[in-house]
Amino acid sequence: MVMKKLLHNPLSMIGLLLLLGFILVAIFAPWIAPTQDAYANDPYRVPRFGWGTTPEPPSPQHPMGLTQGKYDIFYGIVWGTRTAFQVGLIVTGLSCFIGVVIGSTSAYVGGKFDEVVMRFVDVFMSFPFLIAAIVITAILGRGLDKVIIALVIFRWTGYARLIRGNVLQVKQDEYIMAARAGGVSHPKILMRHILPNTIFPVLIQASMNMGSIVVTASTLSFLGLGAPEGHADWGQMISFARNWVLGTPDNSLAYWYTVVWPGLAIVLFVLSWNLIGDAFRDIMDPRIQG
Repeated sequence: MVMKKLLHNPLSMIGLLLLLGFILVAIFAPWIAPTQDAYANDPYRVPRFGWGTTPEPPSPQHPMGLTQGKYDIFYGIVWGTRTAFQVGLIVTGLSCFIGVVIGSTSAYVGGKFDEVVMRFVDVFMSFPFLIAAIVITAILGRGLDKVIIALVIFRWTGYARLIRGNVLQVKQDEYIMAARAGGVSHPKILMRHILPNTIFPVLIQASMNMGSIVVTASTLSFLGLGAPEGHADWGQMISFARNWVLGTPDNSLAYWYTVVWPGLAIVLFVLSWNLIGDAFRDIMDPRIQG
């Protein structure tokens, strides 16, 4: 039923088509951008075709051109799609799981336990997310695994807050009271009766956050705190273009390709998830349906 409504929503269809395109690129990356023999052991390593600093425009050999350091932009964009899915899915999945477990348990138990847990959540939410991620990544060191850890540490709190509010509303309903009176165990009530009726807003929020996670990870890479140099990552591809954004004195668009292609990949990836999340919210929200 939900899938049928999604397919009849024009905006969600655009989001689904964009997302499907990125999925196909990620799956068929080895065929779209074959790995060079010198980088066979690390396919995420963007091949270099020289050691100069000046970018080279698109050509038949390099459809999107070469960026600073003679890194192939096309290869970086294609394999960077896998990096985006890897970071987005892992961070969103772990954050959602941790937030749902902590938030739902806190709301169901209630009392002093709920008060203590929520004050703990407030402490984490008081830190600006991007600044906190930069600090943690700088402490842990450079690498995508460090980026994932830093993002998960400060991303789960939103899910915990959201699921807590939903559980507080549902746990006083008559069917929950009847399950308690019938002797159903608390874990079974939470897993079989409460979560299935409160999880949808969390899933919608997770789909909306996928894009922002990729933007944050790209920001860290742009600042030199994310993926190691030469790793296929959209943020790092833009980082290579930072000295060439203004072009030359005679032509401000001389090196447009160094920033447009990775920037466009990020924009379309974020747009696809946001369109799907918006459509999913409209379908599942009874107030909008009414």
